[in-house]
Amino acid sequence: MFSGLTNHSINSCLKGKTLYLMGDSTVRQWIEYLITIQKEFQSVLNSVKGISSIKFVNPKGEYSIQWKVDNYPWITTHKSKLSESSYISRDLDTIGAEGEDTVVVIGVGQHFRAYPLELFVRRLLSLRGAIQRLQARSPGTRIFIKLENTRELSSEPERFSDWHGHLQNLVQRKVFGDLEVGFVDAWEMTVAANTFVVHPNPTFIASEVAEFLSRLCPTPQDTSARSVSCNKFS
Repeated sequence: MFSGLTNHSINSCLKGKTLYLMGDSTVRQWIEYLITIQKEFQSVLNSVKGISSIKFVNPKGEYSIQWKVDNYPWITTHKSKLSESSYISRDLDTIGAEGEDTVVVIGVGQHFRAYPLELFVRRLLSLRGAIQRLQARSPGTRIFIKLENTRELSSEPERFSDWHGHLQNLVQRKVFGDLEVGFVDAWEMTVAANTFVVHPNPTFIASEVAEFLSRLCPTPQDTSARSVSCNKFS
């Protein structure tokens, strides 16, 4: 049961769990936020500038959290190693039958805006297959899709316009909508707040994390009503 972003409620919700965050840097912001508000984290793996992989454990909360970037395309000014990159679909295939103690959050899209929509659809279909395989061997594993948030209006409109992000979010709902996954609607959150930053400030990240945790560990009141921001897990 989740009741607000406090150390106790976060530890209670995530106790004994392994949380996999997979995708772009807007998902990496979740682990950076949790590390900031929970001081008891211990670093297990922290790549240079957080480009490829980050892993922390929380001894007090008895859970671990890790982030790994998706494979190309990347649009970044940072150096990266091809040897450290892999597709999320392949990473999902390495997760065993770990059951309810395993939680996966996937967030992709920002790096695809500059490319034809067909490329993004193909990536999503690959993810869909991997999700179905994971759920077949580990039915208790919870999977969430973090939708894209808005970004700067000053970004090159032909390549990075929020119009591309809107279309990609519609495609994500279409591809994953009939699966047992939850949606964290970062798009609606940032549009409602009239903010246009590719990396939202900690206030918005807190809202995304709170939305996710409230669906992962719902209160009795939450379970009686459905939410459009989280498709199956409400």
